[in-house]
Amino acid sequence: MASPFPRSNIELDYPLFALDFDPEDSTRVVVGGGGGAGRSGVGNKITVLETVSQTELRSAGEINLSRDEDSVMSLAVGPQKAKTTYIYAGVNSSPESIAKGKNEHLRTLSVDPSKLRTSAGAKTPGANITEVARTSLFENPDLGTYQRLLRIAGTTGAAATAMGKEPQLAIFDAAGATAKLRGVLGLEKEAEDLDIVQTGEDEFQVAYCYKYELYLIKVSAKETSEPQLVYVMPDDHGERPAFRAIRYLTPHFLVAAANLPKRSGVVIQAYRLPKADQTDARLSINARIPRKISATALAVANLSPPASPSSSIGDTQFIIAVAGHDSSISLYTLEHTTGGTVELLAKLWHLYTLKEVHGTDNITAVAFSHFQAPKNNLRQQYIKLASTSLQKTVAIHSIPLEKHVDKTPRNKKGPPRPVRYVTAMKSRGVSSRGLGITMAIFVLIMALVAQSVLELYGGSRPVLGVQKIFPSWHGTLRNPDHPPAAFLADEFLAKLAGRDIVKTTTGETLVVYEGDMPTATAGEDDQLPELKLDVHEPSVHGPGKTWEELGEKQKEAWKARLEEAGAWTQSMGENVFKGILFGEIAGAVGRAVAG
Repeated sequence: MASPFPRSNIELDYPLFALDFDPEDSTRVVVGGGGGAGRSGVGNKITVLETVSQTELRSAGEINLSRDEDSVMSLAVGPQKAKTTYIYAGVNSSPESIAKGKNEHLRTLSVDPSKLRTSAGAKTPGANITEVARTSLFENPDLGTYQRLLRIAGTTGAAATAMGKEPQLAIFDAAGATAKLRGVLGLEKEAEDLDIVQTGEDEFQVAYCYKYELYLIKVSAKETSEPQLVYVMPDDHGERPAFRAIRYLTPHFLVAAANLPKRSGVVIQAYRLPKADQTDARLSINARIPRKISATALAVANLSPPASPSSSIGDTQFIIAVAGHDSSISLYTLEHTTGGTVELLAKLWHLYTLKEVHGTDNITAVAFSHFQAPKNNLRQQYIKLASTSLQKTVAIHSIPLEKHVDKTPRNKKGPPRPVRYVTAMKSRGVSSRGLGITMAIFVLIMALVAQSVLELYGGSRPVLGVQKIFPSWHGTLRNPDHPPAAFLADEFLAKLAGRDIVKTTTGETLVVYEGDMPTATAGEDDQLPELKLDVHEPSVHGPGKTWEELGEKQKEAWKARLEEAGAWTQSMGENVFKGILFGEIAGAVGRAVAG
């Protein structure tokens, strides 16, 4: 079956290990790799590629690195200064140099426009690539150590070792031609993957994983914290997933691809990261890829990114790509919603699976381009997905996007929501087919039961012949006197949060509680604290109680309080309170009911 997304591809003359898009130019992607140190006959190179069209990919520039040194094992495109773009790459020095205790493994290269370029389709290279600096970040180098992981956010980068005797993670400034070391951390275990995100002005957070453990590191202008263990993968009846790759969604959420044992599948998991006064991350939402594969790479992109790292994320859609060992790429979408101070993830749904992207070759890296919504552009918009393989091939798929406007405002008197972009192809829940089959079987059974009842009471001509089976003295069936009340939970939550919001289905529980008491003013002695809705955190909100656990006086107090706040009416009934926790109630209403 042909892919629904336009594709361009190119074959180079060396195996590829690393890949990244230029954050300032979505048409330009950088790849690197090589044959390593020795006389293999395969060079070590970095190539800048440009997408001429959705079906054509060309080399815009290339640099040959020393064959006496290692191949390019990691790569990240950094910030742009004037017309110069800086590339940071992990390349080990020669074995002879490392044996002498010197390994300048972090290389900085500049990419400048070529003055000889005459047209977009010309064969003349469109970019000049020059090595400008070499830096050593890690301590006590040995022959087995190399820089396998490298990520950059803004002007700060993080790199980690592999195969060494002393696992290390380094933080460095990436604001210019020469990388400046900010700190090196010795790790107890080698990082399987890492990522970095900006959390404030000159403040960052680094996440790394090892097998079943997830760690966070806080980075500020003055210091770098020690690694903090925030999550340990639980053992689910012998199927304990192991972390393979992680990527930040926002400063508050992180997504991971985890492999199940014996290549029995992949689980995509998104985590709510701990706040300043918390210690543990929590699983927010997850989905299992319904095929027996192992993940080899992960990429994530925000389709409506904020204007700056400090801006609010708001409502947006993320697109996620998971590369499998069978040369497939599974695409998923994930919704991020906000209501007041509550941030939630929802609808981690399957979009499409690209099969045999590189034939039968292993995919070594995947990356999305950086999408920025155009201000005035009526043309179809796309986000690009690039992938590389050991067999020297690069493929870029262009995934079409469309404008989306949420129909309901954040509140009744608020302005309309801004236009954002989502994938033009609609994603769907992984279990939708199974649910449809189950519902069809259920409807069929109910139809058979209804026909049987009609035949028993003479309301229909015999079709199933149930009167031959049941005796004539069968009983009487009655409809209940009162049908069940309508379920109004979503309306109840919407009134509390000030906008549309739904309960999550992934284990996160919402809590209703009273905020701080407002400062008393003249003539307002009976002021009540504001009611708030948030994701329950025991260390912040206390244990909380379900509606069933509340005493009768507490129930009456809460109903009176909610009715006074305009969030609940008697006609809604008590069913809307199910699945929600309630905090302690105070104030005049609570005292009055308590006597």
